[in-house]
Amino acid sequence: MSKSNAANVIMAFTLGGLVGAGVALLFAPQSGQKTRRKIIDAVDDAREEISDYADKLKSRFS
Repeated sequence: MSKSNAANVIMAFTLGGLVGAGVALLFAPQSGQKTRRKIIDAVDDAREEISDYADKLKSRFS
């Protein structure tokens, strides 16, 4: 498997996990405020991870 394909698989797995987590949060039996806070936290974490991953890819190909 090439590095490009491996990166695509990792990215797809990560995004799938995030979407699944988001759906699970939407159907969780808790207050709307708690659910919104969890979604915001998950999105912030995902942004950080994607940014870190992009930085690693940039440094690898520079």
